[in-house]
Amino acid sequence: MTIHVVKSGESVYSIADSYGVEPNRLMSDNEVPANGALAVGQTLVVRFPKEIHAVKEGETLSSIATAYGVPVRQLWQNNWYLQGGALVRPGDTLAVSNIDDLLGTAVFNGYAYPYIERELLSAEVPFLSNLTLFTYGISSDGHLLPLDDDALLASARTHGTPPVMHLSTFTENDQFDTDRAMLVLTDFTVQDQLVQEIQYTMRRKGFAGLDVDFEFLPGRLADAYATFLGRLQRLLSSQGWFVWAALAPKTSADQPGLLYEGHNYAKIGAAVDGVLLMTYEWGYTYQPLCYKY
Repeated sequence: MTIHVVKSGESVYSIADSYGVEPNRLMSDNEVPANGALAVGQTLVVRFPKEIHAVKEGETLSSIATAYGVPVRQLWQNNWYLQGGALVRPGDTLAVSNIDDLLGTAVFNGYAYPYIERELLSAEVPFLSNLTLFTYGISSDGHLLPLDDDALLASARTHGTPPVMHLSTFTENDQFDTDRAMLVLTDFTVQDQLVQEIQYTMRRKGFAGLDVDFEFLPGRLADAYATFLGRLQRLLSSQGWFVWAALAPKTSADQPGLLYEGHNYAKIGAAVDGVLLMTYEWGYTYQPLCYKY
């Protein structure tokens, strides 16, 4: 695979010819419009198929995968135009494998709300290592708030992507709440109850792991939060689950502000199996005045 930057005067056909690939595949891999319009400076992913299959009458995506001894997930990943769907027609060409020099391994996690467009979900999930379902919140009495995640779970299973349970201090009003975190982190009867509900839900729905996202924590709860995460990790890992923590980005250990003071990077990093740094335009959705300090 290589990345090509479009130069003035180039077309899909001239670029495809220079790399020895099919123009139609170059277009479909990059969602180039039917008229072939390109912009100078635009980047195109150029993939080099190693094995191509021409679909015959009566064949299905599943039967083709079986014939080549590869998972259907591989066909989705090698053929972007499928968009995670199963529909193939006689005459379609599928890249069964590509000539790619892998540099190593990587983990790609994606968050999804229950109301995500199903077409977008289907297209993207085959390329994810994990799909994290946003979010299981906490009620005012410390119970787990339910999530309508059946469609998300079904898509994850269909496309071979392990789902991750997301636990946050979201309320019934879809806001992060400091008091909900304080309740769980300081009342151990409530914490025990919540931990039991988490395990029950993970087991019943087949989650691969847990991503914990307690935001807007005051500094006085930093140690309690790290301790809570450590408890979850020890308990869940013994049952084959992993535990992640989602953290606000910090520039220093003593960075002031409600977004940062409750997250002790060193202690949390030692307590969990992995950390997700939420560096994506932090604060673009929520405003501080929405939260209880």
